[in-house]
Amino acid sequence: MLSNNVRWRVDQAFALKAVMQYLVNCKQKRITYKKIFAAHPKKGESKEFDEVKRGHMFMRENAGFDIYEEEFPHFLTAVQKVIDDNNIVLPLFLREAARHAGIRVAGGDRSTAIPSFIDVDGVAASMEDDKEMEDILRHYQGCWQIYRLSSRSSTTDADEKVNVGFLNIKPLSLIRKLGLLAPEFSLYQRSEEDDSFQALNLGRVTGALLYNGGYVTLVGERSGRGFAKIGILTWAHVGNIFDEHETTIFGLSCIPNSEGRRIIGAYFIARFIPGSDEFNEDKYQITRENELKKIGYVAWDNLKESIDDLSVVQRIQAAFDRSKRDCVFQV
Repeated sequence: MLSNNVRWRVDQAFALKAVMQYLVNCKQKRITYKKIFAAHPKKGESKEFDEVKRGHMFMRENAGFDIYEEEFPHFLTAVQKVIDDNNIVLPLFLREAARHAGIRVAGGDRSTAIPSFIDVDGVAASMEDDKEMEDILRHYQGCWQIYRLSSRSSTTDADEKVNVGFLNIKPLSLIRKLGLLAPEFSLYQRSEEDDSFQALNLGRVTGALLYNGGYVTLVGERSGRGFAKIGILTWAHVGNIFDEHETTIFGLSCIPNSEGRRIIGAYFIARFIPGSDEFNEDKYQITRENELKKIGYVAWDNLKESIDDLSVVQRIQAAFDRSKRDCVFQV
């Protein structure tokens, strides 16, 4: 009996083969196997490779095509390039198969919040047990305030700076209502640059929530310009004895600053905004507007006075002490 992983890879190969045969058989924009081979990332690597692959293509031209394991990623790249370069619109009946193979489908229903490098079908497959997905999201869905030691602080600062951000993890009910394949999140932060214009810049990281090996990981892409794009937040999922929604998260963040000039790594503490996992759209928008006014870097002495839960203050302080001891890194 095939394991789930092997069956998944076999199904991916069949799905890719179905897309390739459709492109050739329907004669849409005169796509041929030779055209697909021309987009193969190894084409031109060596004369021997080109001759073997060209002959292989010729033999399979009218008899389908066998995809071997080592060839799959290369032909996936080739088919994606052919679809993108020729603006191919796949029929509805084939879009699900294309997504399963890992192809980004033009005109499909892929959420714009998920960056192209994330395999949403793979995420969905890794969390295909609805009960597990429901359990994870029940603990973390909704809105959070995020605190990390500001990259502008130093060990000699008498007045520590805190960077305050706003995180929203879409509730499970909304994910199902929208027909999304992967749990989504949005993280907002404000620039810490000295430039007055940049100080008004709002950085946004959007992407997918993953759960594996006892860890929850948010992987996304920062919008806007700059070389630093990918942002990651991760923490251990330990749950609580009452199996209720978590109220605080302690984890590690590695996210670009708002301009995408640097990547900032630090420990963070997130504080849940009560009731936000059950907000309707109007209440969420009001909360979002209010929270976005608070984000940015502030003095820790001023911030902790506004937090009425002493245990949260202590956890934030402990995270900052740990960040200074382990050294916040900037790339």
